[in-house]
Amino acid sequence: MITTPYFITERLHLREILISDVSFIGELISHAEVRRFLGGPVPTVQREAAISDYLSFAEGKLVWLVETRGVRHPVGLISISRHTDGEDYELSYQLHPDAWGFGYATEAAMRVIEFALNDLQLKRLIAETQSANTASRRLLERLGMKELRRLQRFAAEQVIYTS
Repeated sequence: MITTPYFITERLHLREILISDVSFIGELISHAEVRRFLGGPVPTVQREAAISDYLSFAEGKLVWLVETRGVRHPVGLISISRHTDGEDYELSYQLHPDAWGFGYATEAAMRVIEFALNDLQLKRLIAETQSANTASRRLLERLGMKELRRLQRFAAEQVIYTS
């Protein structure tokens, strides 16, 4: 893949992660509400490694910090990376609860999906979420993604969506 491009949407900036973002990322991945359907908060002993993973430039992975325009306040992370199936690329996102309900996830995801399908020329992009995560499922459906299949993974029923 390529280096993380910079995007501007109507209300957001999507940019590569910087060392100065480490504190926000640490707060985000340790937040119980954010991580409710993502395996729970990242434990303190694993936090440094998890943050390093976000900062790495691994092949097949692009990660953006999502921040509001103007004030430039960080609100979350969004990424494209290899799915565990090894065949597809997956859209993932985590937004801080203070940013929930404003449509930021939809706005950021629409831009990233457009980039993945048009610029990267991926045939499709998938997203995986727990069936119990109704907010995420509604978001994926608003984005025009369709349910592809269900499976058991991570001790819960997962729903795979495709663009």
